[in-house]
Amino acid sequence: MIRWFNHPKDELLRDLALPAVGASCTPEAAQNLALVVALRGLGAVSPNPLVGAVLLDSSNRFMAAGAHERVGGPHAEANILAELTKSLGEKGLQARLKGARIFVTLEPCAHEGLTPSCAKALSGTGLKEVMYGVTDPNPLVRGKGAEILRDAGIKAVDASSHSDFKPWSLACEDLAGVFLHNISTGRLFTALKIASSMDGVVAFEGDRRFWITGERARAYGHFLRMTYDAIGVGAGTVLADHPRLNVRHPFLTSPLMTRTPRRIVFDPQGRALEFSLGSNVMPLLNEAPETTVWLVAQHRKASDLIHRGEARGIKVVPVPVEPDSGRFLWSEVDGALQTLGIRSVLLEGGAGLYNVALGNSDMRTRPEVNKIHLFQSPQILGDRSPAGAKALRWNTGTSMQQFIRQDRVQLFQLEGDWGFEIPMDAG
Repeated sequence: MIRWFNHPKDELLRDLALPAVGASCTPEAAQNLALVVALRGLGAVSPNPLVGAVLLDSSNRFMAAGAHERVGGPHAEANILAELTKSLGEKGLQARLKGARIFVTLEPCAHEGLTPSCAKALSGTGLKEVMYGVTDPNPLVRGKGAEILRDAGIKAVDASSHSDFKPWSLACEDLAGVFLHNISTGRLFTALKIASSMDGVVAFEGDRRFWITGERARAYGHFLRMTYDAIGVGAGTVLADHPRLNVRHPFLTSPLMTRTPRRIVFDPQGRALEFSLGSNVMPLLNEAPETTVWLVAQHRKASDLIHRGEARGIKVVPVPVEPDSGRFLWSEVDGALQTLGIRSVLLEGGAGLYNVALGNSDMRTRPEVNKIHLFQSPQILGDRSPAGAKALRWNTGTSMQQFIRQDRVQLFQLEGDWGFEIPMDAG
């Protein structure tokens, strides 16, 4: 059984334990290992994909596992070959690889970029078979990596074309979802992270300290921050909560997994920026300000805000808005963020930003949401705040051009709360 869907991914990574070299390892176990090993690259490989690989010898005994761990560094397959060459020597490696199989989550690359071609490196090893979970959609690679392997006499198996391996292929697709979307569409990958009660409450007016979900769900939210290039919040959240928007996860503490991601504030009127520049209590300006990107509308004040913001070490970017609503034009947001090297963003709130994404019928100003991470508490909260509750508003009219991929929804328990991962398709 493929242990990927319906499992908290931080627990999979925490519990990762590689078999001893020479231990028996089934192909299915190797596939599971390849998925989880790939998570070692979280937060460090963008704009490249997360990729994991596991090598079994001709008798299905574990030899090695590897991941693409940092952008510009060796790919998963290259890390395995380097590890084994160091321990076995080149001649010993050639002997051990005869009849061996490698399971890799993405088609081995065919082109020479910052790193050599993995397909070419594997082609001279004497491997019997390379099974990959997803075809790389990059035109420089698509099908060419498999062709290089086949020309060398190695069986190259696309798992997506075999019903027995389809679950693994779907998991590999989920693992590489941001990369596959970027390459296939050229657009930013946009996700929402929402914590709500059973009746859809996401915040209370005037109450900054009330947690809707428990500690475990909040920890998983910090794990999600590692998986995206940037975190986005609205001006209201900045003014109400003074957020830090960094990574604070209780059991994944390596330096790569506690990095401060890029932090984006959606502030068309500039009101939160004006307040923050006059305050000494805003972490977005006081802690790693170079990671903060502040989006404001193109107006007369923009040049002054840019000058004052950059004097405090943050990036202020003017973005066109729709004149009547004053909301950002999302295609312009997409272009501005990609210019900064951002390929994925996790929108964390507050209620105003959620409603722009989910309850807004204007496609020009509505983010194209690709995934929703929903944390739901089994509570009814609508009557517990005298100042009123802020609830989600979903646009269910015919203008809604996105729909939930129901066959791909994931559900898992986070102590007393539920976590949902909900992929979305554009209509």
